[in-house]
Amino acid sequence: WIVIQQRIDGSQSFNQNWNTYKTGFGIYNKNFWFGLEKMHRLTTWADYRLRFEVLINGVWHSDEYDHFTINSELEKYSLFVSGYIGDYWDVLNYPSNRQNGMKFSTPDQDNDVASTNCALEHSAGNWFNWCYCQNLNHEYGSQHFSYGYSPTVTYCRMMVKRNA
Repeated sequence: WIVIQQRIDGSQSFNQNWNTYKTGFGIYNKNFWFGLEKMHRLTTWADYRLRFEVLINGVWHSDEYDHFTINSELEKYSLFVSGYIGDYWDVLNYPSNRQNGMKFSTPDQDNDVASTNCALEHSAGNWFNWCYCQNLNHEYGSQHFSYGYSPTVTYCRMMVKRNA
């Protein structure tokens, strides 16, 4: 597995601009964002799966998508997933806030469909729609640092793995 996002504490702000999300930031074994351009290149070269691992109320949950793709910067690094399996929630396909198919937004680049800038409002970059069902890049420990609308996330990571 390749870690593409991880939060273990609040020592790294995820309230970053477009170029920082594009190139990546943080410390790999601590709080980390791999970089949108690297995600795009990786998922363009081969078929990858995406896995969320989230610690909520002291219990680890995992959700996977059999197929995961990030489009190019020209397409605003839009995210596409399919083939959900998991034990918590299909957070990227939640009907009223589907993040699957959405473009990436940051406080300085509003690509969501809401009338407000969700990234600016929620101090984080993400694949926002009418904001979110998961916001694992929000300020650590805040009520909006959430997964499946659960505001009690302690640790989280997103990982990718090449399909055989």
